[in-house]
Amino acid sequence: MKGIRKNISYHNNKDLVTIKSRWSGNRAFRGKFLNNERNFAHGVASVLKWRFSPNPQRDEKRKERWNPPVHYLADLSDADNGAFVWLGHSSFYMCMDGKRFLFDPVFWSIPFVKRESKLPVDPNIFKHIDYLLISHDHYDHLDKKSVKMLLDNNPDITVVCGIGVGSLIAQWSDNQVKIVEAGWYQRYDDGPVSITFLPAKHWSKRSANDGGSRLWGSFWIDGSRSVYYSGDTGYGRHFSEVRTLCGEPDIAIIAIGAYKPRWFMQRNHISPHEALDAAADVGARLTVPMHYGTFDLSDEPFYDPPHVFEQEAHNRDIPVAIPRLGEIFKI
Repeated sequence: MKGIRKNISYHNNKDLVTIKSRWSGNRAFRGKFLNNERNFAHGVASVLKWRFSPNPQRDEKRKERWNPPVHYLADLSDADNGAFVWLGHSSFYMCMDGKRFLFDPVFWSIPFVKRESKLPVDPNIFKHIDYLLISHDHYDHLDKKSVKMLLDNNPDITVVCGIGVGSLIAQWSDNQVKIVEAGWYQRYDDGPVSITFLPAKHWSKRSANDGGSRLWGSFWIDGSRSVYYSGDTGYGRHFSEVRTLCGEPDIAIIAIGAYKPRWFMQRNHISPHEALDAAADVGARLTVPMHYGTFDLSDEPFYDPPHVFEQEAHNRDIPVAIPRLGEIFKI
């Protein structure tokens, strides 16, 4: 036990406010970050078992012709205060209190995985972006080409991300980028808005040897409205903790896809049913789903997560909005 403790270190950003009392920082074991709840990582044997196991929905996936409706967004003139735009997968544009945000922007295909839904914008319209929020380092959330374009087009942008992610992003631009790396429960205050980095039950990895070296998480944004963005996560007690520490958000943007088979996915990705449990836990006034319909990452067909989510929300009488690609919706 003494040897284990010797290999545990704690990490945070000394320049940020920590909103949780008696929080020493994120634990890392031999430099690899840990979840608050039990860590779990599938080995090669589990991955092979999943890939070679029968998929009950395989025929549905083969027959599926995925062509979701798109509202093409030519510019940002109508996406003013209180506006949200879903760009596909976990990518969102938001404007609040005169500030422009982008969450986990991925505009094109990613390594080994083709983008299946159309991008509803020309990404060059994203100018004068104030904040780029990155939940974690997986390729479907942190895309070098997309981020480099944004950094080049927005020299005054502020990147907010987990510890270790910023040092990677800093290599992708010739500009001097303002980067705020945060530990869990740490808040960055900037004028009319504040951004708090919160826990998620997930992991990080971009190459064979860097698993766990960069911190993953979720976001709480406070301004004239409050927004919770779940990032990728398994279900856990961190959702009810959001409500205790931050309050009830006006809108919760919560992942619902890449959830089958459950034996493989459940520790790191919530299902549509669990997403609604999470919405209830945080006390969201309105819940918007994400992390579906763009990249084929799991066993379920593309239409499955939003269909199950919408039906279950109706059964539970939970207020939700399921925006179309590029559609401007406001709260």
